Amino acid sequence: MKDFKNINFELIDINVNSTPDLYINRATITFSKKVLEDMNYPANVQYCISPENRVFAIRACKSNESKPVPFSKPRAEQINTLSTGNKNLVEPIKAMLPEKCKPDQRYKVTGYFDADSRTMFFDMDEVVEDTFRQIKAQ
Repeated sequence: MKDFKNINFELIDINVNSTPDLYINRATITFSKKVLEDMNYPANVQYCISPENRVFAIRACKSNESKPVPFSKPRAEQINTLSTGNKNLVEPIKAMLPEKCKPDQRYKVTGYFDADSRTMFFDMDEVVEDTFRQIKAQ
């Protein structure tokens, strides 16, 4: 039998995804909590897009910079993921999806965070199909 008293355990944080993911749903975009955590819960961001490179990015910014968008609550208050149904954001992102993507499916793209520029990059060429969570019948 092992001596459990002498084992150094790591805590598992079940409230944060292991990867910073962007979910593209039928009518919404959802950022995983890991996106918020990696970016240090920015109050404002700038949404950036490069259609020719098929890259979407979110950059943390101050409220007085060009085109700021309110984003996250402070860490202690941001309990859930963050979703938006703003068509001005959803439609350009969906337009960058590869042709193989079906409009009625859910897709996931894992982000890459650059700490120096405080920017999370999402390469739409790396999109994968993701299943919706099934709601169990009661």
